[in-house]
Amino acid sequence: MKHFKLPSLSQKLFLTFVLSFIIPLTLTGAFLSYQFSNYQYRNLQAQSQSNLRLISTYLSNYMNDINNVTKALYYNSYFRSKTDLAQMSISDRNTLSKEIGDTLTLTAYSRDDFGDLLFISEKEVLYFNAVNYYQYLSTIQPLESRNWYTEAIKKEGKVAITPYYDPDSDGGPRRADSFFISRQLKNLFDPDQENVIMINMKTQFLDELFSEINSHTPAIIVFTNDSGALIYSSQAVDSGFLSHLEEDSFRYHRNTWMQETQTLDSFPLTVRIFHSVSYIHRQIAAFIAGSILCLLAAICIAYAIFCRNNRWIRIPVNHIQSILKEMEDGSLDARCEDLPIREFQNIGSSVNHMAEKLQEKIHNEYELRIAHKNLQFQALQSQIRPHFIINTIYSFITLNQIGETELLNDCFYKFAAILRYVLSKDQNTTLGKELDFLDSYCALFHLRFGDRIRYTISCSEPLRSLSMPKLLLQPLVENAVIHGIEPSEIPCTLTITAERHDGKIYIIIEDSGVGFTEEQLTSPNSIGIRNVENRIQLWSRDIAFYIYRVDGLTIQAIIIPESAQGGETP
Repeated sequence: MKHFKLPSLSQKLFLTFVLSFIIPLTLTGAFLSYQFSNYQYRNLQAQSQSNLRLISTYLSNYMNDINNVTKALYYNSYFRSKTDLAQMSISDRNTLSKEIGDTLTLTAYSRDDFGDLLFISEKEVLYFNAVNYYQYLSTIQPLESRNWYTEAIKKEGKVAITPYYDPDSDGGPRRADSFFISRQLKNLFDPDQENVIMINMKTQFLDELFSEINSHTPAIIVFTNDSGALIYSSQAVDSGFLSHLEEDSFRYHRNTWMQETQTLDSFPLTVRIFHSVSYIHRQIAAFIAGSILCLLAAICIAYAIFCRNNRWIRIPVNHIQSILKEMEDGSLDARCEDLPIREFQNIGSSVNHMAEKLQEKIHNEYELRIAHKNLQFQALQSQIRPHFIINTIYSFITLNQIGETELLNDCFYKFAAILRYVLSKDQNTTLGKELDFLDSYCALFHLRFGDRIRYTISCSEPLRSLSMPKLLLQPLVENAVIHGIEPSEIPCTLTITAERHDGKIYIIIEDSGVGFTEEQLTSPNSIGIRNVENRIQLWSRDIAFYIYRVDGLTIQAIIIPESAQGGETP
């Protein structure tokens, strides 16, 4: 009979570990990544469609308003008669121009989105409101070569929308600051009469409107007319980009774009929103990379635990095998020890004194680990001090109780200034703003400690514009107060100065308190000092930071050479 090598217990346990933990965890991570990808794409599509509906609705209402403006001249009797403009006297022409002007002038001057406004009849300008009227004269450029005029004639009474630039120009980036809306005004009694009203629309109001639209991905908003010409774009686009207008998605200049379009019902205008899918790809890639790192970390931790537990199993098995071997050799006094696993205890034939010691040792080791974890947790808790805000609020309560209303109001304003400064999203500030913040900060310390602390802050005006990381000096002032002034039994001074010497800027925080000990500077509680050192190194490696004590004063100095000043100070 052929004997096969049986798998060991460790191999069986490892296979169980892979099947019960690694594979399910990997599948879960893959499923979550897939769900996240779908969510990102669905969210992008929903947001794009929502923005498209919003823009299209607004644009339809806006175009209806412009449409009414272009039709306002129909109320003039000129369009309900067979009046021949060429045969009209100069007086009649002036009267007609005045009537048309009375209709259009109020609209032209009351709207910021209108650029030039013209009315042309039989190729003669009867009304204009333009910065440069001469550019529209037929002697400068024939009307038949102007796209807004020819398109209006082709539309035969419907609105025509044409670009400001020449569609046949070179393929460089395009983004005009205006476009044309024109239409032919039909004379009911003279169909051959050519009457065209033209409005040159500014696009600035569209830029302001679209800047407020919520978009989690880079997006470009494009308007095209019925012939596909570019009317407006929120960013400059070139002919290569515009060549993909008929594609739902495309790749251009290392970016993948997804397009949503909607054509206005009553106007020759199509709204197109292009969202950068590459941005979503980068988010998904970052999520997958993070998931893989978390998965690897979880597998490493789980494998370390598995190896340890596997060791707990191998040792009892080897022990039982050795005891059985001793018994086979005739040592009947051999006994199996008590083991931490119930199944192996059932295998053992008896319990002796040695097994009890081993069990006690394992138990003690376990308790020692728990105690060590508790000590670590307590050490972390000991780093948490009562917050500055809580002490300040208690001081406010005291002022309120003793009736110091004016001082309380002043302190409230300082406290509000501190919170506004701390909660601002800016990562950088100026030295002047930082010192103003420290003035309010120290004032609240003075409120708490009274005459035990006297502080001064000085800085020459040219240095106040120096750019620096926000809240860089606050930990140093806090350390000076908490470790130097607060433990002192006598009144102390705190001086903050900023000076320039030999091209270098010196920011010095000096206090007359009890000072720092070497143990305090190197202890885990000195996280604030280490954070300041790290932030200074990120600011510039040329900046020096010193803490020393001399003549009863603790001095914290930041020295900024010219190479690190960045031209912020004169």
